[in-house]
Amino acid sequence: MKKRDLVLINMSNYSEWANGISNRNFHIFKELEKSPEIDKIICVDFPPLTWRRAVRNYFDLPPLVLNKAVREYKENTSVVSHGKVIKRDLLGKVTKLSDRLFVYSSLEFFFNPTLYCQRLKKELDALGFNEYVVWSFFPPIMPYIQLLAPRLTVFDAVDNWSQHSSFGPFKQRLLAAYEQIKKNTPIIFTVSEDLQKIFDNQDNVYWIPNGVDLKHYQTSRRLVNRDIADLPHPIIGYIGVIQKRVDLPLIKFLAEKNPDKSFVLCGPIWYAEDFHDLQLLPNVHILGYKEYNEAPQYIQQFDVALIPHKQDDFITSTNPMKMYEYLACGKPVVATAHSGAEMFPEHIYIADTYEQFNDLLQEALKDVGDEDKAQAKKKLMENYSWTKVVKRMLELVDKKID
Repeated sequence: MKKRDLVLINMSNYSEWANGISNRNFHIFKELEKSPEIDKIICVDFPPLTWRRAVRNYFDLPPLVLNKAVREYKENTSVVSHGKVIKRDLLGKVTKLSDRLFVYSSLEFFFNPTLYCQRLKKELDALGFNEYVVWSFFPPIMPYIQLLAPRLTVFDAVDNWSQHSSFGPFKQRLLAAYEQIKKNTPIIFTVSEDLQKIFDNQDNVYWIPNGVDLKHYQTSRRLVNRDIADLPHPIIGYIGVIQKRVDLPLIKFLAEKNPDKSFVLCGPIWYAEDFHDLQLLPNVHILGYKEYNEAPQYIQQFDVALIPHKQDDFITSTNPMKMYEYLACGKPVVATAHSGAEMFPEHIYIADTYEQFNDLLQEALKDVGDEDKAQAKKKLMENYSWTKVVKRMLELVDKKID
């Protein structure tokens, strides 16, 4: 089997993964990294679209302009400090983590995407990358992707960014990028069935849902942090980024209807001002960001797990990883309609209204302690391990190349 080099253009920075952030991009990378079909990999950090992201990346580099003492300190305390910086200029750097793994970080995309891709191509040549596959999770780079001269281009559509509140200023740019992807990309993966419509359901578009690390979530955790261990049961929980997609008024409604239950929210908060009403409720507990390694111990403490997403155009393009993680832990789950939960209608309670959500929450609580139902959920998730997900992706890539 011929091994292939891989250029992975990410929706995160490598340092964010090292700090406990997990997403579809991260899990696919981890599977590709251990695949016998892959030789060298270069992880391309999220190319900045805004000044704020550019500054954030800049101080994560560390940049050439810092004095020597500060630069050495930042390099020695970096989350990729086990690597060696082998190339640095004013806007970016290349870090070697092993003979097979490199990280490329640059701010240049913010200023000039064409020059960014041309400079990245030079670095690939210098590192000996040959006939490589470019696998991108980042839509805005796709109109420039041919500057990298890939053997094959793969695009993985993780949600519809043109409908995401964080990318509102870039909507037209993203729509144009999706149009370019539809016309010019040989393989397109989509995280949700609905996302295939963006690319006209062409023959080269494949719906590959998310997956789960079964061992990570099904290993029982003996030690549990006190912030959840001390809460009275039943615990109704949510874990994930708390942003505009989360229906906070729904959580408030449920908490007010169920004052005898503990409602737990685990995750980074993007808009703190939205939490004022929830913070006034004594049975709502906002526990903050939890790293990937901590997530199982929290989910395992839930009696019922929630997917309380707003019903809008963006949500129909999603396929929440938390759904697989909840089911892998065997938990009863209640979700809003059109949130991706329709994949598992026999295992997830799906609600259209606030009142129905509350009614189904009471039904889900009846499942607590039902080992047959819990084991059925865990068994189902064996079909959705990340290993199986990426194996299918690689089969499609190999077929296209050959």
